[in-house]
Amino acid sequence: MRQQTVFGAYAGFYDTLYADKDYEAECDFLEQVFGPRGVATGASVLDLGCGTGGHVVPLALRGYAMTGVDRSAAMIDRAAAKVAEEGVGADLVVGDIRTVAFERVFDAVISMFAVVSYQLTDADAAAVFATARRHLRPGGVFVFDVWHGPAVLSQRPEVKTKTVAAADGDEITRVARPTLDEAARTVEVAYDVTRTSAGVVVERTAEAHVVRYFFADELRALLREAGFGGVTVGPFGDMSREPTEEDWNISVVARVI
Repeated sequence: MRQQTVFGAYAGFYDTLYADKDYEAECDFLEQVFGPRGVATGASVLDLGCGTGGHVVPLALRGYAMTGVDRSAAMIDRAAAKVAEEGVGADLVVGDIRTVAFERVFDAVISMFAVVSYQLTDADAAAVFATARRHLRPGGVFVFDVWHGPAVLSQRPEVKTKTVAAADGDEITRVARPTLDEAARTVEVAYDVTRTSAGVVVERTAEAHVVRYFFADELRALLREAGFGGVTVGPFGDMSREPTEEDWNISVVARVI
């Protein structure tokens, strides 16, 4: 199965670049999804593509029994450091979310921050959905988000530059240059990241990420084939309405049939 290798050197800049990401609000959203579907505090949650633990740690602090999986050992190392610093319990595993296997089931599975969009073929996405399905108890809940096709095609990806201050006072600048491939339904984003100290570039890395955008109907079909039902699609973090061309990211909630 094809899958790109990402988050190598870029992993070292990850938390600094996304320091403004509101993980607590996203965990609030997850709990709003969990509660009405019978996933209470203390439930077991599997995080597929957990990265540096942005959702693992706050959910563990809220009382959930967390297990996280990521292909990047560098990201798992950073997640483990956060877990140790907060003094919470969480199992963290380096593994491929298409094939990872635990000898147990969970109350919920999450895959946040467009992890599913890194699955570039239907076979890859189906494999991830199968992983989620076989690790969920009857009635278990699967929550994830992806890039939304209608919005990507309407708004079109554009070059973006982000500059943030590192904890040591250095400056981190990331330039993202996207290339849209409508035939493949993907966007290749070339990241150029530099660390500057006192106006001098002291570190630089380049990494390309290929991200797939999805349409609601194809997600429903893939989830149905994997054994899910009750699929709900909404704008990211908001299941109260249908997504539109204005919603670049969408959230998806599904349950085991």
